[in-house]
Amino acid sequence: MVNSLLNTAYRPQPDKLGLVTAKQTIHVPGRRKIRLTVLVSTLAVGGAEQLLLEFLRHIDISRFQPGVLFLKDPGVMGKEVLALGYPYEANLIPNRFDLTGTLRVSKRLTTWNTDVLLLINHRDTLFHGVVAAKIAGVPTIVNWANETNRKYNHHRLTMVVRQICHLGMDRVVAAAVGHRDYLVRSEKIPFHKIVTIYNGVDPDAFRSSMTRQEARQKMGIEAKAPVVSIIAALRPDKAHHVFLRAARIILRSFPDARFLIVGDGPERDRLVKLSRELSIDDSVHFLGMRRDLRDILAAVDVNTLSSNPEQETLSVAALEAMSAGVPMVATDVGFMKEIVISGKTGFLANSGDPWDLAEKVILLLRDPKLRMEMGGESKNLVKARFSVATMVSAFQELFMECACPGD
Repeated sequence: MVNSLLNTAYRPQPDKLGLVTAKQTIHVPGRRKIRLTVLVSTLAVGGAEQLLLEFLRHIDISRFQPGVLFLKDPGVMGKEVLALGYPYEANLIPNRFDLTGTLRVSKRLTTWNTDVLLLINHRDTLFHGVVAAKIAGVPTIVNWANETNRKYNHHRLTMVVRQICHLGMDRVVAAAVGHRDYLVRSEKIPFHKIVTIYNGVDPDAFRSSMTRQEARQKMGIEAKAPVVSIIAALRPDKAHHVFLRAARIILRSFPDARFLIVGDGPERDRLVKLSRELSIDDSVHFLGMRRDLRDILAAVDVNTLSSNPEQETLSVAALEAMSAGVPMVATDVGFMKEIVISGKTGFLANSGDPWDLAEKVILLLRDPKLRMEMGGESKNLVKARFSVATMVSAFQELFMECACPGD
């Protein structure tokens, strides 16, 4: 549908929750493409990085001309972005305090005749991006915020700098309604600057052709064994130790259960060691970073999230599992309650409490009918409100409104 609207401009129409969802179109003959530059630091493996990749995969190139600037090395996910074929430059500012690098960014923004600069919410990206855009005279600066309660080194100073940077921005995109309120309350961003655009995933990307039995056979798991997963980078804020301690509790009720840890990161060795100390290593499978999530999720009964309150906002991995029809048990952090509707699409558990997490998982493992009902509700919710098509359409409307305010 988007590609057919070649001569159409969009105006965002926020609903009563502040979500950009509805469209109003007007005819604009012969409009040129909007030049969109995305500025990132580096793209390691993570939910925010996956969102950007999906955004760039689905953006309407008949209306927009994207380019990507990396302050540092592109990173693992950055290489997938490069494969999309958009113009890019990397290693513009290898050192965070290299102010000459700010001028290099500004020069590139000028050369690309940038209409809209989209910042990905990294600390160095905000500072260098806003300054560079002001020097280059970029008409519109948008920040895609994606973190909550993050603690920085020199935290107070960092938050002051962030507030100053936000003064120079035109719009800030929040990932959830609660996230919008958090940005107003904690980061002092004016309410009128914030637009809520939910994170989105591609439901079709997680529809496996494998049966449950085939998926389990592929991973060497018995067909009748209960399977519980967690999909998250192996970082301290994801609190995988809570998941592992919950796994030990679950094994008391389901001795044949299997636990899949999908993701990689600096905590891997420590977590492998912990699984041995808990004497559950025979039941735990560290799968690393995987691109065959659809087939892994086909084998899963319950997906979990054990995150601490720091950083988590609205988990992309949770949406991916839900789009595959897998119910969630997630810690009540960030704004997960906006997707994990307790008793409908899954259950919320107390942060840092392996017993509560285990209890909710056991409840689902004991009730196949409830799992099926919640899985169906999860799939329907993602399709209705959290698809990548909805997310990208909302961003495009925002950019059109910013770049063409009088249309």
